[in-house]
Amino acid sequence: MAIVIEQNKKKFSWFGIFTIIFFVMLILFGGYFLFFAPTPGIEVVAPSGLKSAVDLSKITFDPSSVVNSRQFKSLKIYTGLPSVGVIGRSNPFVPL
Repeated sequence: MAIVIEQNKKKFSWFGIFTIIFFVMLILFGGYFLFFAPTPGIEVVAPSGLKSAVDLSKITFDPSSVVNSRQFKSLKIYTGLPSVGVIGRSNPFVPL
């Protein structure tokens, strides 16, 4: 007498296949946009406020006219010159 054992057939997992396809597509699209997609130019991305910065860069500045002006000379110095104070101990590892 022969013993016949039926093997259970594995069901095809559509969820697993779709998950693998999703991650492969995610990696492919990410690689494309990271390495191969054309980058937009700075003119497209730059805000409109940057145009005023271009106008500001064309302004000429003469420092001597500021230093020799009456308003600058009327300014008063209320503090002294900076000096080097005591900076730590000579040997920080010696106990106090």
